[in-house]
Amino acid sequence: MQFSLTDLQNEIKENATKLLSEKVDLFELIKKFDDNTRIDTELWQLINEQGWLGLDVPEQDGGLGFSQIDSSILSEVFGYYMPIVPFFSSGVVFKQLLLHSEDDLKTKFLQDIITGSKIGTYAIYENDKYEINEQNIETTFETSEKGYLLNGNKSYVMFGDSSDLIAVLAKGTDGFKFLLVEKETPGISIKETTSLDQSRPMTEINFQDVEISKDNFMFDITEENNLWNKVKHISLSFLSMEQVGGAQACLDMSTEYAKERIQFGRPIGSFQAIQHMCADMVLQIESAKSIAYSSVRVDIDDPIELEMSSSMAKAYCSEVFNKVAGDTIQVHGGIGFTWEHPAHLYFKKAKSDSLIFGTSKSARNDVARLLSL
Repeated sequence: MQFSLTDLQNEIKENATKLLSEKVDLFELIKKFDDNTRIDTELWQLINEQGWLGLDVPEQDGGLGFSQIDSSILSEVFGYYMPIVPFFSSGVVFKQLLLHSEDDLKTKFLQDIITGSKIGTYAIYENDKYEINEQNIETTFETSEKGYLLNGNKSYVMFGDSSDLIAVLAKGTDGFKFLLVEKETPGISIKETTSLDQSRPMTEINFQDVEISKDNFMFDITEENNLWNKVKHISLSFLSMEQVGGAQACLDMSTEYAKERIQFGRPIGSFQAIQHMCADMVLQIESAKSIAYSSVRVDIDDPIELEMSSSMAKAYCSEVFNKVAGDTIQVHGGIGFTWEHPAHLYFKKAKSDSLIFGTSKSARNDVARLLSL
């Protein structure tokens, strides 16, 4: 297994870093959060022009044909700079849902997603259990003359108010299905909700007698071929890369502050307590990088290997990001948790990221279950 970046991957990382470092200022980001900016449209347009959303899409599907590893490098950079753009919800999760859908549906919408002319999101969970079963999924569909009739309510929908397409999980008499809903369809109402991580604005979406064409069927969830499980764990691998990027930003912020902040006549970085804290951050982040990079290098067609590696990355990277973000607050002292400094943004993002698709505990339970097979 190759553990270092190739020349191409280094170039991807350098280009992404150059663009985002020029366009994202953390202190300006604070102002955007304070103004409840729901999406940075100017930056999103620039990202679309780079062709990043189609980086890991096969050439036969209109993409650039690069590898998943190449594309995951972008997630690390996005985690570092934390822009208000739907790269994860549209460019990772929704795109993967579409790539695993019926060919006609993929042909119809994939180009719109990878060019950024349309934004997609996913509407799956309805409570904080993050489980797909009869008790936790109450959104239903019934078959109709035109296709399906959808009713229900979804929570925690990222960029729901900015998205044009929504992949909705619903249950019927023949099990769970993913159905693609266009936002302008009658019967849909979207409500903004408070988000802990304001770089990922959340919404609640209500569906009342929403008519969906039979052509908008994406795929079934079955025990024999659980495509959602595959999409989920690919997405978790990308999320772990994003968490590594965020943790690295915290470390860089802490070391820079420790060099500049003078206390008792000398930089606080000269005190052992701060030195030990920063050294622990380095150790934890390097370990997190190893497991995150490993998770994006696995064979995605091997379901056990994919779930094992992504679950391990989810559990470890979530805990590392939370710990490093918390230590960053400690290094910065009182100012670290005020709106005058961006340190607290990473603290809140770390907590929010650790709850996407389940908790660290649920990820460890998945690892234990796989080990018992």
